[in-house]
Amino acid sequence: MSLTFTDIKKTSPEKINTLENEGFANSINSSKITKRFLSKFEGFSIKQRFYIGHIYANMVVDQADIVSFIIKEKYRRKGFGTILFVKFISTLKNKGVKEFFLEVSEKNTDAQKFYNRFGFKKIGYRKNYYKTNSGKQNAYLLKLQT
Repeated sequence: MSLTFTDIKKTSPEKINTLENEGFANSINSSKITKRFLSKFEGFSIKQRFYIGHIYANMVVDQADIVSFIIKEKYRRKGFGTILFVKFISTLKNKGVKEFFLEVSEKNTDAQKFYNRFGFKKIGYRKNYYKTNSGKQNAYLLKLQT
C-alpha cells in the first residue's frame, strides 16, 4: 500500500471542496475553499492512487484547532484515517503543538470513539453549532493535551 501525503497548501482546493460537499452533504456550508484560505493552515491530504482525504488545522503558538478531517466514505474503516491522523498529530507535535482542539457533532458517535482512542477529552458543549438541512446540531468541544 503506497500512500502519498501532500501539504494541505499544495492540495487541490477542488478535491477538498468535492470531498467536503460529499462528506458533509447534510450540512449547510456556504463557503468555498480556495488556495488563499488553505495557505493559513497546517495539514495534509492523503492518496493512494486516488484522493482519500485530508486534515488541516489553524496553528497558533502551541495550539492547533482542527478545522476539517475527512476520509472518503469508501476508504473509511480501513486504517487510512488513523494513518493520516497519526502523521498529522506527530508532525504538529514536532512543530511545538501541545494542545489540539476540535468540534464533533454529538450525533457522530463513530468520530467521538475515534478521537477518544487518541486521548481527546470532552471539555465543552456548543449548542446549535452545526447548521444542517434538518435544523441545527449540537457539538462537543474536544481537547488533546500532549
